[in-house]
Amino acid sequence: MKPTLDDTRESLLLLLTALAGPNYSGAFSKDEIPSQIDRCINWVRAEASEAVSLIESCVPHGKPMLAQAQKRLEGLEALKTLELVATQHFGDI
Repeated sequence: MKPTLDDTRESLLLLLTALAGPNYSGAFSKDEIPSQIDRCINWVRAEASEAVSLIESCVPHGKPMLAQAQKRLEGLEALKTLELVATQHFGDI
C-alpha cells in the first residue's frame, strides 16, 4: 500500500487528536495541519508555564500537570517532525 495525500492527512489528524487530547479540541479547525499542530504546541507550552507557576506557589497538582504537559509536548513535537516529512514528500498538507 502506498499512502496517498489524503491517507497521510487523515493519519496526522488522528495522531494530533490523540496526542493533544479533548482539552485542545478548539485548536482543530479547517486550517492546514501545520497550523493546528503549532497552535496545540503553543497551548501546551502555556500549560507547562502555568504548571511551573503552580509549582513555585507550592500547589500540589503543579508537578503532575507539568509532567503531563511535557509528555504531551514531546509527542506534539514528534508529530511536527512527521508532518515536515510528509510535507517534503507530498507538498503542502
